[in-house]
Amino acid sequence: MKLARHLAGYLPANLASALASFGAVYVFTRLLGPEEYGRYALMLSVMALIHTLTLAPGEAAAYRYTAKARAESERALAEHFATVRALLLRSLLLAALAMVALAAAVSHMPRYLQILPWIALSMPIGTLVQATLEAHRASQQVQRYVAVYSFKLLGGFAIGAVIAWLTDAGAAAPFMGLVVAGLIVGIPQLFWLQKQAKGASPRADKIRAYYAYGLPIAAALSLDLLLSVADRFLISLFIGEAAVGAYAAGYGVADKTILLLCAWAAMAGQPLVLAAFEEEGPEAARREASGLVSTMMLIGLPAAMGLALVAEPLSEALIGEDLREQAARIIPWIAFAGLMNGLLMHYYVEAFQLAQKTGEQALLMLIPAGVNIVANLILIPQFGIIGAVAATIASYVIGILVIAGRGRRYIAFPFPVLPVLKILVASLAMWPAIAIIPEFGGWPELIAKAIAGAIVYAAAALAIDAGGARSFVQDRLNASTEPPAT
Repeated sequence: MKLARHLAGYLPANLASALASFGAVYVFTRLLGPEEYGRYALMLSVMALIHTLTLAPGEAAAYRYTAKARAESERALAEHFATVRALLLRSLLLAALAMVALAAAVSHMPRYLQILPWIALSMPIGTLVQATLEAHRASQQVQRYVAVYSFKLLGGFAIGAVIAWLTDAGAAAPFMGLVVAGLIVGIPQLFWLQKQAKGASPRADKIRAYYAYGLPIAAALSLDLLLSVADRFLISLFIGEAAVGAYAAGYGVADKTILLLCAWAAMAGQPLVLAAFEEEGPEAARREASGLVSTMMLIGLPAAMGLALVAEPLSEALIGEDLREQAARIIPWIAFAGLMNGLLMHYYVEAFQLAQKTGEQALLMLIPAGVNIVANLILIPQFGIIGAVAATIASYVIGILVIAGRGRRYIAFPFPVLPVLKILVASLAMWPAIAIIPEFGGWPELIAKAIAGAIVYAAAALAIDAGGARSFVQDRLNASTEPPAT
């Protein structure tokens, strides 16, 4: 019941993320054009890599240790936030060095150079906001998390879109929007963090412990991100920036949709798994994890199937004309790759993080990352962007096998085979319902097929109780009669 209540509480944040993500594809593929959109996609990937590699340790520690410090004492909580603040400041020095190296690398590319100041400004703002968001999530402060997260995403998209429309800033416009929105939401978060620290000083032993936990997570997350973005740089090298734009557009629609749903389930379920582990131990965490993965598959698998079935009208509705043909070709495959990525990074890696074996997690992530790069080098020159898709799928399959298999040594996270088979049957039931709707194109076709698919899937899932769908609905009905979580 608590999971259902948290899912409902985090739904506005998930919707905000969807609006910002799909709005960005819809607006920027039209306003920027193929080459500028390709530059934007490349630099967005670079920004994410630098942020994750240098700034994620403090953010990860803010999530992992907030609940623990809160359970100890008020003083421990203040020292925790003072330590997180110290980690963020130290990490910014590493981010600054990375930005200098990036500036040197693109010094001969003026269209990329004009983006760099905005990426540099986004680093301190972004890590401050993300660290406080992780603390809110760990404390199960759902409403606070949703408000900050939603404004950051929607505000950044809206401001960036206006700048792109009114100016010739090109690929720099979306980054300008992120900085302005980040400042608006970041200043109150800075005051909140200062208030939580209450004048406490960071503890040297906690700094060492937080780095020991957070640095491997940053490395593992960076390797996972490399799985998602390395192909874009290789596509740019072998084919060109316009091809990157088409690939990024299709990837952004399909992968982002599924990851949003997996992240929604993780927002609601991971804090419950963490709390169960801290309070009762591994077996209790395993029970909570069973509910998390069932929910993830209940909403993620039909979404992947649905995207594969509506790839053509979806690309017509969301993606600019110059990019949509190639994007439509990869959407079905990337949708299922996104589901595998969601299981990998929002479920199976949790065993390593609970057991604080994040160093091993990072080392294991080298395997799928290496496979991805080698496969892309072989397949892209021969098959173009479809080769990049094949490399992505292969690397995620290997990643799940390696991480899930090794993680069982610490906590044997379950995978409910029979419930997932039922979910697959209910998802396949959408196929004939969608197929009989005529192909009249664009938004009308997309909406008609989406509604038909959703109705058929819901009916089939309830009829065969796929993934505990009946219990899930009953929990949601029960939760709606209780006071909202805060």
